[in-house]
Amino acid sequence: MALLHGAKRLLGRIAAAATTARADREAAPSAGVELLTPTRPLQMTRLNPAFAKLVDSIPLSCLDTPSMMSLPEKQFLFGLASRYYAGKGIIVDAGIFLGGSTRCFGEGVRSNPKREEIMRNWPRPIVSYERAIVNPNMPLFFKKHGLTLSAAPGESFESELRRNIAPVKDLVDLRIGDFMDALELDCPVEILFLDILKVPALSLRAFQRFYSRLIPGRSVVVHQDYFFEELPWIKTHQEALSDYFDFVGEIGSSAVFLCRKEIPLAVVHGLENELPPAEQLRLASIALHRSADPARRFFMALSKMRLIRKLEGQVAARAYLESIRTEFPEQVAQTDNMRLSSALRRAEELLVEKPRKARNDGMRTPRRRALSL
Repeated sequence: MALLHGAKRLLGRIAAAATTARADREAAPSAGVELLTPTRPLQMTRLNPAFAKLVDSIPLSCLDTPSMMSLPEKQFLFGLASRYYAGKGIIVDAGIFLGGSTRCFGEGVRSNPKREEIMRNWPRPIVSYERAIVNPNMPLFFKKHGLTLSAAPGESFESELRRNIAPVKDLVDLRIGDFMDALELDCPVEILFLDILKVPALSLRAFQRFYSRLIPGRSVVVHQDYFFEELPWIKTHQEALSDYFDFVGEIGSSAVFLCRKEIPLAVVHGLENELPPAEQLRLASIALHRSADPARRFFMALSKMRLIRKLEGQVAARAYLESIRTEFPEQVAQTDNMRLSSALRRAEELLVEKPRKARNDGMRTPRRRALSL
């Protein structure tokens, strides 16, 4: 057993060393992370040893709510709330969908040995945010998970959400509505779970609202959409503040960071001034190399491709996609892996020129040339 444990730790050190070999040497080192599970595509869990122990057993009640999170991610959230959380600030759960993350946090707080002390400081220690409006992709998720929820796109699923978190509602300050209009917080944040950063404006708003309230040396930030093939602004916003964080590791599609020094509000508001294109691309490259999993790096490269498309146009993005095919041949070849193949397909579709509206004579309208005045 000791030999096996030693082998795991050796694998962890090897993986950590590989991760530090980044394109940009300014990337914060991920020293001390260790490999906890075999390196199956997208299923590796690799965390700093101090946090790795939090990925453990979980009450069955935490599995009642259908969720897009993986089991290890749920275990980690429960472990954070039950064994790490000390009540020095609140838990912010931003973007809870049907309530899976809130349920994990709630059950964790309820089993926390410091629960009474926590409750004296924060009667409702979990603040959860959700718009609770069905988008076009959700009905398929509802059907896949056998939910009888009949809400159509544009309708509310608040009642289903409230039903799911009912067992922990005494611990939760639930805030339904547009996050952009939500009331400000006036307290420190000890655990920050972000699954709400679906557009750049929401990302900036969340950073401005929460990051200056993080507790140096204590607060943990979990980005649930970090290792995802879209949403490049999450990576650039987080990496722009890398001086204030240590990278803790990866689990599911989540990246975990520990705040190590106070973040001035002015620094956070500085993100509103869009970074120069070269800097955005540099930060995207740093983010790409955070993971030791080639499949996750493949996703991050596809995310960077979207950023290139925005900053440099279709031709540059198409050239970068071809380089991705060269750099990740195994991932491109895994056509039986739906996550990998669908991510690549969506990237390819993004770069297809859409035909312009036809003239009355049935001919395509020629492209207008840019005029120089």
